Amino acid sequence: QQATVVDFIIRNLQCKNCEASYAQGAWHAVVQVRQRVNHKRTFFYLEQIILKHDAQADCLRIVTFRDGMDFYFKEKNQALRFNDFLSCHVPTKVKYSRKLVSADHCSNVGDFKHNFLIDIAPICKDDLLVLPADLARNLSNISRVVLVKRVGAGLHVIDPFTAERNEVNTEKYWRYGFQAVLNSRQLIRYVVLAVEPLLQTQRPSARVRGGGKMRLAECVVAREDDLGVNDSQFSCVSHLGHILNEGDIVLGYDLTNINWNIDEEIKDMKQFQGNMPDLILVRKFYGSKGERRWGLKQLAVETAEGDEAVEEERDGTDREGFLQEIDGDKEMRKQINLYRKGPAMKLSGANGEMEEEEEDKNQGEKKKGKKSGKRNGVNKKKISAEVGQKRGAMETDGPDKDAEEDLDDEEVRLEELLEDMALSGDGALAGVDEDAIVLAPEVAAAMPALLVKGFDEASYDLKDFKFT
Repeated sequence: QQATVVDFIIRNLQCKNCEASYAQGAWHAVVQVRQRVNHKRTFFYLEQIILKHDAQADCLRIVTFRDGMDFYFKEKNQALRFNDFLSCHVPTKVKYSRKLVSADHCSNVGDFKHNFLIDIAPICKDDLLVLPADLARNLSNISRVVLVKRVGAGLHVIDPFTAERNEVNTEKYWRYGFQAVLNSRQLIRYVVLAVEPLLQTQRPSARVRGGGKMRLAECVVAREDDLGVNDSQFSCVSHLGHILNEGDIVLGYDLTNINWNIDEEIKDMKQFQGNMPDLILVRKFYGSKGERRWGLKQLAVETAEGDEAVEEERDGTDREGFLQEIDGDKEMRKQINLYRKGPAMKLSGANGEMEEEEEDKNQGEKKKGKKSGKRNGVNKKKISAEVGQKRGAMETDGPDKDAEEDLDDEEVRLEELLEDMALSGDGALAGVDEDAIVLAPEVAAAMPALLVKGFDEASYDLKDFKFT
């Protein structure tokens, strides 16, 4: 045997896919999404849907512009799947084109750059529409003046004066190609002074969705800016009778100073008898109520050159408007993920009540110990007494009485929020309390009643498992 000196040289290499992603001209397909409106709330909504379904996994690069976004893909099939995903959530129209980059005439093979231009319908949530007469007749003879309740694969509209709902699919919209009369940037704040429920006979051909939650009411409102200046008041019929109360702030459209860019047919409609209403109430305004206890994730995007300052200013205003929409729309929150932030909630006590850790702002320390336990105990007793009184009233009066009607189910509730459980770089669970015990799946399945506090290790054989 003979000793030999061997020198090993270690070189860092990348796989072909990683090399292609960092190389110039690696993309072979681009999806250009555009919407011709003066805000970006639709793209904020699309961003959350994309993150929920992880539709951006195959994207090499995402660039934002004033009126849209560009998604770059390595292969054409990935772009086609992304197009199908968008068409399932917003009304779109696609134009396809391709450009020849290189060609081998001997083998009859070419390299192409594929371009998909997707136009999103310029109709957004809370927009005021005036439907064409033919389209309104096809939609169960619904009123021509409607509000956009929700935007999905089609436009879900509602009549604010009768609470009738219907849907305009993508094919019908692009056939008629109507525009919005008013958009959310023209909403005005009103203060509700009085609310009187109304009983109205439903048309046999009318379609009412949402379990009949919308209820008509006659509301007396005044502009928020006019309070203390004049005594101008407005009376109107609204579909928000199930959530409006005296003193609430509601957003609406002022129709007194609007130039209607439509035919004269609307003035002769039997519904208004030649007199258009002074205003239309759109949705209840919840406001931020201080710092929100929930947050949203964002895509890693690049801003086009020259638009940084403009985009930053517009995004701040439009994003706040989008967050206000989420505050008061339960149906929209079902389509996206809301993540919880702020003080952590954890299980404690023998009965597993939810206890919140409060922070002492004056001393900068968390309040713990017996004082916190006593205070929380008093609060729990008061809350349990109030809940018992409400339950007794509901059992006496029946399930359909005013006690149930006063509950506003459009507000963000704690059970709708998710914990961000993504793994961090060191393998620890992000968003988990340091004092919490993280169990293996086998242990958690064997001990469903396990609580963090009052845990007795002697009751279980955990020698084969390691706590982190």
